[in-house]
Amino acid sequence: MDLSTHSYPDWTVCRVTGDVDIFTGNAFREQLLAVVDRPGCRILIDLSGVTFMDANGLGILVFARRAAISGGGTLRLLAPTVAMRRLLTASGLAGLFTVSLDLADARRAEPFHTDEPPPRSSRHRLTQV
Repeated sequence: MDLSTHSYPDWTVCRVTGDVDIFTGNAFREQLLAVVDRPGCRILIDLSGVTFMDANGLGILVFARRAAISGGGTLRLLAPTVAMRRLLTASGLAGLFTVSLDLADARRAEPFHTDEPPPRSSRHRLTQV
């Protein structure tokens, strides 16, 4: 597992590659929380390079989302693979995250308050995978 971070004026993109599992989860959590720990952060987690994720990895995504929201920020998922979309759907977490198919889609998405569900126009239904 590798996590690289790229900052843009409006978002920080964290690109995850490889397997996120019980063996790599601690490193994933530490690296992700270092980014999410900034007040008002706007994070896009790019999942296009994830080859495998277990329940531990899903838990870390949920934890990071909560941490971002509690600091007044936003955490969204970017370009999840078909396998990741199926995993999110099967785990019941599909409705928890706003998903953008690419960076342009994420930038077009309307901002939303972190204590409200995201607007329908910026969400993609993951159940149709």
